[in-house]
Amino acid sequence: MRVSTNQFYDSSIRAINSQQSALMQVSQQLSAQRKLLTPSDDPVAASREVALEATRQANEQMLRNQADAKGMLEATENYLVEAGNTLQAALARIVQAGGGTLNEQDRQSILADLRALRDQLLSVANTQDENGNYIFAGYKRDNQPFVRTAAGVVYQGDSGVRQSQIGPNRVIDISFSGHYLFGDIPTGQNGLEVKADGANTGSATLSAGVIKDRQAWNAAAPFGPYTIEFGVDGAYTITDRDGAEVGTGLLGDGQVVEMAGIQVSFNGRPAQGDRITFGPASSQSVFDTLDQAIAALGLPDTGHESTARTNALYEVNLNLNAALNRLLEARSSIGSRLNEIEAATTAGEARGDQVTEEISRVVGSDIETMTELTGELAKRTYTVQAAQQTYTQIARLSIFNYL
Repeated sequence: MRVSTNQFYDSSIRAINSQQSALMQVSQQLSAQRKLLTPSDDPVAASREVALEATRQANEQMLRNQADAKGMLEATENYLVEAGNTLQAALARIVQAGGGTLNEQDRQSILADLRALRDQLLSVANTQDENGNYIFAGYKRDNQPFVRTAAGVVYQGDSGVRQSQIGPNRVIDISFSGHYLFGDIPTGQNGLEVKADGANTGSATLSAGVIKDRQAWNAAAPFGPYTIEFGVDGAYTITDRDGAEVGTGLLGDGQVVEMAGIQVSFNGRPAQGDRITFGPASSQSVFDTLDQAIAALGLPDTGHESTARTNALYEVNLNLNAALNRLLEARSSIGSRLNEIEAATTAGEARGDQVTEEISRVVGSDIETMTELTGELAKRTYTVQAAQQTYTQIARLSIFNYL
């Protein structure tokens, strides 16, 4: 078989080009740090990469959401700690004011402190984030939530609670409304509210209101509030909310009235016409409670005004403790959410590592594949060089060299 010179050159060049093309392919793969360069290289692997990349991006978004949620909850907790410290200070001053050994200068000093603490708490409740949004305004983040008016502090936000998705199937609350934290605070204690009428003229001051029989009180509570009205020589009558008489009695040596599972205790002696009411707890804002304390301390230290102030401070003490409990409840909830976010972040980071590793394996950017490509590059380089040298040597052969 004869092989023409042109045929020899063409076949040799095609072989060299093929070897160089293979060398360039390996070189590009090493340069890109991945074996899969185009979908046509491996359509199945390319499709798998698209799906894995979507999973990776979704996981990264969840991690960002978790970081944002964690930052917001931690900032909120700091503000709740400040609010709690403010209420603790106010409560300490209320307890001091109820000591009964204060002179007018002491009362004025406590009054000034309570006004300052009330304003400080109002400032915390109107806290804004770095973007100028009000943290405790619910969904109305552009509106100042708490505004002082002639009638007192009014809440102008809403009850909305912002949420964040921290996992494929998990959404958590990342805020609290100001109404929940500072506005809707239960009065009294353990669902029972006891009040002494501010117009009482006797010396009876409240000391306790206790639910002794929960079942009996649950049955009677819907017909409250109940009013205890005192007559002469310790006699008293109890009426329900409609004014119907539901009980009578006579005070003995102790100042205690019991009815429907409720025990109301007081010190001193009520005068004829004095009234004490008890019933299911209602709610009021912590700012109204502080205003109530300030008004009570402003009463003159004479006659029944002193008794009225003591009874008002008794109510304030219970209501401020309820406000503190609400803040502690919120902080406990934040702690639980932060623990959940931390667990989700740990799982998300592990998931991200797994997906990234799988993408590397699918597209061929893992260490093993890179090592193989490095060896392949050396082999291809040697093959191309050998082909070129062989072609050069053979091309030099000519019959004229032997003539």
